[in-house]
Amino acid sequence: MPEFESARFADKSDYENFQQLFVSSRHEADTYKAADIWFALEALEGPPSQIFSDYLESEDKSILIGEYNNVPVGFMLVHLFRINDDIAARVDEVFVHEDMREVGVGEHLMDAAINWAKGNKAKHILGRTFPGDRHMKNFYERFKITARLIEVSKKLD
Repeated sequence: MPEFESARFADKSDYENFQQLFVSSRHEADTYKAADIWFALEALEGPPSQIFSDYLESEDKSILIGEYNNVPVGFMLVHLFRINDDIAARVDEVFVHEDMREVGVGEHLMDAAINWAKGNKAKHILGRTFPGDRHMKNFYERFKITARLIEVSKKLD
């Protein structure tokens, strides 16, 4: 059987796979520098079931499922918003199982997100990554998504 990767929009039957991947993504996120800030300010709140339903049922949000040989191995959560008069899309969360990160699943997810954004007349796509997450930074840069805003902090004694 030939090996192949793909991305598609989620449907209700994807919840169990999404939940497993979502929990894995949160465990991994917890290992990164600034995870505490991300969890406090940026991370989507609520249980996976609530997040899944919210993105699945909204017209301004989308869940993409990344697959390898028809097996779900990743997801991307994207939403539309306004920047002045333009529509923009933001990658709220993206995760691909560690063993599948070099086979192209992430690229298919991003291509699908970009196509969805363009189909919704978005003029920009944004994403975030943790400091030191060189893999994710390189992933975004392959799509010419570069830093526009850098958040800085200092621990106060």
